[in-house]
Order: sequence, then C-alpha cells, then structure tokens
Amino acid sequence: MRDLRTIIGSKASTAVKINSLFVPANSIAQHLARYCEPALFHTDSMPEYSLTKSGSLFRAKFSGRYFAIVTAHQIAGGGYDYDQLCIHNESTNRLLTSHQAIFPISEVQDFDCMLFEFTDVVNSGKLKKSDWYELRHDISSGIIPSAAMVCAIGYPGFRNSIDYEAKNYAKSPNVVWGKETRPRMQGRLSLVPDPEISFDPAGMSGGPVFGFRLESHSPEVFLAGIIANASNAVFNFMPLTRIRRAIEQFIDRS
Repeated sequence: MRDLRTIIGSKASTAVKINSLFVPANSIAQHLARYCEPALFHTDSMPEYSLTKSGSLFRAKFSGRYFAIVTAHQIAGGGYDYDQLCIHNESTNRLLTSHQAIFPISEVQDFDCMLFEFTDVVNSGKLKKSDWYELRHDISSGIIPSAAMVCAIGYPGFRNSIDYEAKNYAKSPNVVWGKETRPRMQGRLSLVPDPEISFDPAGMSGGPVFGFRLESHSPEVFLAGIIANASNAVFNFMPLTRIRRAIEQFIDRS
C-alpha cells in the first residue's frame, strides 16, 4: 500500500487510464471527483427554500444510458418525492430532473441504492456526456478486485450548505483515503480511513468508493461501490456487484 500511495502522491508523469483518458497519478482523486456532486432536491412547497441538499450522488454511464446513483435513505430520510432529485448544470444555471426513477427487483431488503435515469436529458444536450463515469469495464468482470487502497468521495454537510440569502450553495468535495476492512454490516463492504479523519462525514452517502491496485507496477483504478453510511471510524458502502445486478435487471426489462 505504501508503494501505491507513493506512486499516486508523487509521480505526476505516471498516467492512469480512466474512462479512455490518461490521468496523471497525482491528479486521480481530483479527476474522479468530477463524477460526484451534491444530491439536490427541488420542491415547490416552500418557494424560498425550494432547493435542498441530502447527501451526494454519483453519475454513471452503462450500455449507452446515463444514471445518477444515490442511496434510498437520502430520499426517505428527507421525505422527498422521486421526481424531485435534480442535477445542476453550472454553465446554464439550470436544475434538471431525471425522467425515470428505477426500483430494483429481486433484491433483499437491505439494498439501499436507487437509480435515476438522465439519458433523455443528456442526449438532448442539457448535460455533458463527458461528465459520467463509464461502468462498462468495472462491471464486466463480475467481481470486485482486491484493493491495495481505496478512496471515498462525497459532499459532507459541514462544508456544503445552501446560502438561501445569496441564492447559491457551496460545493466542495472531500476525498477520504483508506484501506479495506472486514465488513461491518450485512450486504456491505467497509473501509477504515487512513489517515484518520476528524470531521463528520454525514452527507457523503451516495458518493462513490474507488479501489486502487498495482497491475504490472502501474496503478489501476476501479469503482468498488457507493457509500451507504459512514462515521469517523468506518465507511460502509454498497458493493458494485450488487448495484450491477440492479442496473442489468432494469436494462433487461426496458
């Protein structure tokens, strides 16, 4: 793990291929953060507070379709309707909602992820096609490789808040490095922050967890899962293998 951390931290000349782009090793975290953003919800019940934040979301592409992935408890906990999740296009300053909320079938009760499809919005040009993480290679193996180190990305509430008076919101991701540990919850994988963190990670649910490993002395990056819940001591996340089944089930029946 120390060797991999040294490569990622110091070798700007070492390029890692991510979604057909070659990214300098010491810019990987910054690059991966582009696929994650605050999960925003738009409601009409209180016009002055029409935009609220509940956790984070991960933008993913699979089989030519575009999905925002969040955890179900982000929606249930805030009492939101499924048509209220939106993505902010900063260049046009527009809020764009999905055209379909996807409920996975044949999953046990502890499946905490939900998919929102934005394919029509992206194909219409209202959101960039380049801002979605391509899942094709990560999903193809059917397993999650063992990671030498992992990082979780999300937008914790302590530094991401909406300023209703100024009518804007702060947007600043946190990247938490760590290592895999024995799963702490059924149906989840877990990571321990390394180094330890002192901030409250509340609000990072829905953000991605990426794994890193050395393959032929070169760093390889892969999606490991989606943050389900977290504390200062441990992050629990939904494995990609389970999210894969949900995506494939939907695509097969649509």
